[in-house]
Amino acid sequence: MKKLVLVMFTALITLGLAACTNTSNVFDFILDESYDSFVTMATSADYAPYESIAEGPDGKNTVVGVDIEIAKEIARALGKNLRVIHKNFDFLVEDVRSGKVDFIIAGITPTPSRAEIIDFSKSYYTEASVEQVLLIHEDNVAQYPTIESLNQAGLRIGAQTGTIQVEFAQLFTPNATLKVISDINELMNNLNNKQIDGLFTEGPVADARINGGASFVKLILDEALDYEGNAVGVKKGNVELLNVINAVIDQLIADGQIQIWLEQYSA
Repeated sequence: MKKLVLVMFTALITLGLAACTNTSNVFDFILDESYDSFVTMATSADYAPYESIAEGPDGKNTVVGVDIEIAKEIARALGKNLRVIHKNFDFLVEDVRSGKVDFIIAGITPTPSRAEIIDFSKSYYTEASVEQVLLIHEDNVAQYPTIESLNQAGLRIGAQTGTIQVEFAQLFTPNATLKVISDINELMNNLNNKQIDGLFTEGPVADARINGGASFVKLILDEALDYEGNAVGVKKGNVELLNVINAVIDQLIADGQIQIWLEQYSA
């Protein structure tokens, strides 16, 4: 993944303005000593540059990434500190639906089926700003120069469980064998070891791996049907929280801050 020096550097930037304490999969960010409560967010921290586990300056694990920075701004707008819970992607929608957490951010696409269960904010990444890609090993570029060339029986294509990329795989490579698992790191390792021939993911996720030294090449989807970007999920009917989140997103987009974070955590 990323070199240790880079991990510690990005963690240091992230922690510079907020102390973090954690136990196992729970990470508390004290954003302001005057705040007397926490807002709780769930994520699946295996999806750099959006969210990933990294070693902090104190030698302990923390969670870093673009989505974590957005969550901090939401918490500040609410006048609360931030508690981040790291879980498998499969559990996130149910956790916010049932009220176990206040909101979820994890590179989640607001699909129609998900929107029947929970409410979504405005998209903070859109198709115009974030590529959807099919990642292949650089050794196979000559053999598979296009996405269409991977749509054949006998090939193995990966996607993370519960993501929009599963739908992309079914749409663009229906003749290949689809491998769907919850751990994106395992899928990346499968691609590196050539246990799968391709992996659908988002461009920034691919860039983070490539910039970290992975021998991968991106094949870009010209048209990502039904992709409406990534959004924050909240419990159905929680209009008050949703209004705060949308206001934060509007300000971050206007300031260009999300793109700055995206470049920082993809470096």
